[in-house]
Amino acid sequence: MAEPTHDFPAAHQYTFSTERLFYRPLRLDDTEAIFALRSDPQVYYWTVPLKNTRAPQKEEPEAQTWIRERLGSDCYLSFCIEELSDAHDHGAKEERLQVIGVCGGTHLPEIGYIFRPSVWGRGYATEAVKGFIKFYWETFPNGHPSLSDADERKFLKAVTGPPEDDRSAAASIAVLKKCGFEYWKDQEEEDNPTRGQKIMLLVWRHWGPGHRPR
Repeated sequence: MAEPTHDFPAAHQYTFSTERLFYRPLRLDDTEAIFALRSDPQVYYWTVPLKNTRAPQKEEPEAQTWIRERLGSDCYLSFCIEELSDAHDHGAKEERLQVIGVCGGTHLPEIGYIFRPSVWGRGYATEAVKGFIKFYWETFPNGHPSLSDADERKFLKAVTGPPEDDRSAAASIAVLKKCGFEYWKDQEEEDNPTRGQKIMLLVWRHWGPGHRPR
């Protein structure tokens, strides 16, 4: 069962774990870890890359701005992912462990994940998404309270690129299918500076327990 902490607003107070992974809230001092993830060309193809985190003068780093925006949003429910270790087992919450990824609600009911390329191929993405889904429906059986649309409280969704466009899209689709997501509809992508052109994205949906229409 997820355990709340007391560092951030209610939407960001939970910690929990799966067999190999530990989930904790984002923190303002995660700037370097987030920048490392979101500035990696292998990771950011389907996201918006961040600029140099060491901005000149007194300008706040983009990575920290990214974190602040999410910590201040009721519809954001993502977690830093660390490999489960003895430190977690013994409650050493202050020990600095490497963030290997981020997973959870990017703008509920939409979810997503990113992981360091160094841990790709270990099944962490599938484990992380399954763990988040379990946490989400156990914690919010009627959907997240920030969602005003009654229909959106019934499901989680995820967006991928078309499998023929990129290998990472095909891998993400495989992860989502393993986690119980089903193809829902197409969606035209908004402008993305990484690719410079619009493409048709795929939207996937996962119904909550007891919420699937008959």
